[in-house]
Amino acid sequence: MSHDPAYQSLRRVHRRFAVRSTAAAVGGFLLYILLSSFAPGLMNSSLSGHFTLGLALGLGQFVLMAVIVWRYLVHMRTRFTPVARGLHGLARHREEAAARGRAAAEPPVVPGAGEFRPW
Repeated sequence: MSHDPAYQSLRRVHRRFAVRSTAAAVGGFLLYILLSSFAPGLMNSSLSGHFTLGLALGLGQFVLMAVIVWRYLVHMRTRFTPVARGLHGLARHREEAAARGRAAAEPPVVPGAGEFRPW
């Protein structure tokens, strides 16, 4: 199954999304940390009363994570799940066909035909 082109495509799409979303999350966090470390004057600039740019960017981290989770759910629902269900059906079909082939190749067992049967 791992050599199936649909499976390889599924892995490639999932890996590409994972790399992009991880880069966005880590990049946003690193930007916040670097600005906090090297531009404290900018981060302490007031936007409205006691609400500073640093606080706004810190709260923006939660927004960024929420957007990434939302995009992950949309991605899984639209691109991953339909292909995965198709592959699951294909694997089940192949397994059933293999089981039928094995059953046809084995001679039928007739109980009481002179062989010893365990409990």
